[in-house]
Amino acid sequence: SVDAVVDHDLCAGVAMCTQVAPGAFALNEEGLSEYQDGPWPAADLTDAADACPMAAITVRGVSPTR
Repeated sequence: SVDAVVDHDLCAGVAMCTQVAPGAFALNEEGLSEYQDGPWPAADLTDAADACPMAAITVRGVSPTR
């Protein structure tokens, strides 16, 4: 299974992840992104991680493509 983790020490609340993968990420009451459990396409999660300017998102369970 694929999921994602947001490092709140790095997250600045830019919210690119919520635009790239709506539903998979949401801002909490502190304005930081949190991963929302669900069957999300791995590509959506990796796109969100790639879009994060703070590199705060780690996607787990995906085979490296390089």
